[in-house]
This record gives sequence, C-alpha cells and structure tokens, in this order.
Amino acid sequence: MKEKDIRPDKLQRENQRLRQQDARRLLAQRRKFIKVFCPACGGKSSQTIFKKEGFNFVQCCCCETIFINPRPSFSLLADFYGNSSCIKYWNNKIFPISENVRRRQIFAPRATRVVALCKKYSVDNSLLVDVGAGFGTFCEEIKKKKFFKKVLAIEPSVDLAATCRRKGIETIEKTIEKTVLKRASVITSFELIEHLFNPKEFISACAKSLAKKGLFIITTPNVKGFDFSVLGKKADNFGGPNHLNYFHPQSLKILLESCGLEMMEVATPGKLDAELVRKKILSGESDAKESPFLKQILIDRWEKLGGKFQNFLAENNLSSHMWAVARKK
Repeated sequence: MKEKDIRPDKLQRENQRLRQQDARRLLAQRRKFIKVFCPACGGKSSQTIFKKEGFNFVQCCCCETIFINPRPSFSLLADFYGNSSCIKYWNNKIFPISENVRRRQIFAPRATRVVALCKKYSVDNSLLVDVGAGFGTFCEEIKKKKFFKKVLAIEPSVDLAATCRRKGIETIEKTIEKTVLKRASVITSFELIEHLFNPKEFISACAKSLAKKGLFIITTPNVKGFDFSVLGKKADNFGGPNHLNYFHPQSLKILLESCGLEMMEVATPGKLDAELVRKKILSGESDAKESPFLKQILIDRWEKLGGKFQNFLAENNLSSHMWAVARKK
C-alpha cells in the first residue's frame, strides 16, 4: 500500500489547506481553550516540546505521552467537527475516491484481524459494536465474515450515520458516552481516540458497555513510531486540532488499565512510516545528510530495502500505527 492510494497527493494538499484554514478560525477563540492533565496517566507535570501552527504540544513528564495543551473545549471541538471544511472535504472527496482501495487494503484485512483476535481469546460472538463507524465500511466487511450474530455501529455524525443506515447497518446516532448498551462481546474503535477531548471518559464508557471478559480493540498513532521519531514536529500527523492525543504502547496500557481493562497485546502493523519519511526527504522538508544510514535505506537503495525496512519496523513495534487489544477485567 502506498500513501497516494489512500490519500492522493493533490487532494491531500487541498485538505491540508482547508485544515489550516479551519485551525485559524478555531485559534481565534484561543481564550476559551482549556488546560488539561495528561490524557494517559493523569500526570499534572508536562513540558512544551514544540509549537506548530498555533498549537502547543507538550510531553507528560511521567509517561511521555504527547498532547495538545491547552486545547479547545469540548463545545469548541463539537462545533469544529460539525462545521469543519477539511472534514467535509475528506468525507465528500478523499474518502469516496479511495474507498475501494481502503476496503481492499485496510478494512477487509482489519475485519480478518478482528475475527482472528476474537478466536484467539475465545470471545463470545453475540455482538460487535464499532464506535465511530464513519462510512460503515468496516461494519460491512465484518458482517461479510458472518462471525458475529449482530453488528452495531455507533456514529454521532448525522450524515455518516445516514450513510451507515443506507448500507443496511444498524446504527445508533450518539456518542458511546451517551449510549446505553447491552453487554457487548467486542467493541472496536479505529483512529478515534487521538481526536477526543477526554480519552479516559471515552474508554471508561466503552469498558462499561463490554460484557465480562469482552474485548476492546483500538487503533491509534504510536508517537514513538518511526516517522514521528525521525521527523518530529515536521510529521504531518502532528497537527491540531484534529489530533490532540499521541499515545505509545506503554502509556496506552496505563490508560486502558485505569479504566478497568487488561492489556492483552499491542502491535504496530503500519505500512507507511518509511514512505512518509522518504517523501519528506525528497521534498526537502527533512535533511537526510544528518543520517547517511537512513539515506541508504530510504533513498539510495529504496527499491531493494524499503519494503524490508518497513516490515522490520512493523514486526518490532516501531511503526507509528498501533493496535491494542484489551479485555474487561
């Protein structure tokens, strides 16, 4: 999989322009931003590591989670997500044009992985709940597996919830925090927690909705992954206000366990780290002269070594795309 397959360069440039435009409107209300403690461990001590596009990125002095602080209030974020030009552009342009590729290369393998994890941990197959279901593509793919007796989507966006229903997916148009569920066998949450004002409230609500020994499966960026570590603030994934929270395996474990979940395993099966750093070097945004070794892999011998290097990152939990599996205690 290549980045251009899921985020075509031309469309991604326009999306970035719109995101910066949205961010400027939000930053005009900076006086309403709120200071928070560490979203992973609750630590009160943090230090600023850089500023980017008007947002202050800090690192927890205890668990090393990185997060935006101060951050837009819950109501400001709700308004942002409801009226964001870049999110509408993503939903109306980028996702539709790349959905087939995403289905084949992301959502279908994701469904296969979820079923395999459920079999591995002998999970009851009564009900899977996908929180933040978006376009419903994962729900479609997991239903094709015919493993779960029932698949339920939770999607608070009016437009996206309507899309899920058009695809024949039973959908609750609320947040998980405001949803009363029967005990779910499995709850999945993909690329959501990094966007949330209060991750602990979200995880706690998911844990409360799980049956005893039910599985919680989550994906989110790994801030100690390769492209974050090499590029630092130049990494495109560092960008407010869309992404507020940047966990790593150890800090995500702290958060999950504080909410009554037991971490079972963590993996980083990412496929794009090496390519993302390579693109920054080729564009001149990052200087490979400081690391001749990386230049060999990412530039000089890319065709031969690029794929192998990415596999090395994934297999050793060094990729920036993280999966975590937890079970209700």
